Amino acid sequence: MSHPLVDPRLMASLGSHFPSLCRVQYLTEDVDADGQVVTAWKDRYVDVTCNVMPLKGREIRGKDQTYVVANTSIALQGHYPDVKESDRAIVGSTTYDILLVEQVIDTMTRLSCEVVR
Repeated sequence: MSHPLVDPRLMASLGSHFPSLCRVQYLTEDVDADGQVVTAWKDRYVDVTCNVMPLKGREIRGKDQTYVVANTSIALQGHYPDVKESDRAIVGSTTYDILLVEQVIDTMTRLSCEVVR
């Protein structure tokens, strides 16, 4: 019988290091009565404790507009193996596109994300 490398009680005691709540959503497709494809985001997880850490950003100037692309890391407290790169994460009023999902020793899930403003 194998024992976990990190005791789950340790992650539970680190609650103050995960001060925000995250909603993870996945995109669904359906066909309406007129035969049109309709897409909608549905919740995969709600109220997951997390820590949002800005990494870097860049400003892109176009002819008529300027926007910012910010890279962010979101650490989810817990193991969420079914989160996918096609999902999105919402923390507060900010929606993040998930670029990469990493499982950290089956105790934490790290999301590398991007947001365009």
